[in-house]
Amino acid sequence: MKTMRWKYKVMSDIGENAYKGRYQKPGMISWKCMNNLEWRETFDEAQSDLNTMAKTKEWEEI
Repeated sequence: MKTMRWKYKVMSDIGENAYKGRYQKPGMISWKCMNNLEWRETFDEAQSDLNTMAKTKEWEEI
């Protein structure tokens, strides 16, 4: 049986230089912005924020 998990990734928004971590709840199609992360000018900056949060919360990569 497959376990349903939350998914997280960095995505861009409308406009240039607007990147932020987003999440998708199990069984949902849409992705939502993570309100506790800042908008960043580059993908790498936003990914660093998400990596830091994942480490702090001890999330596992699948």
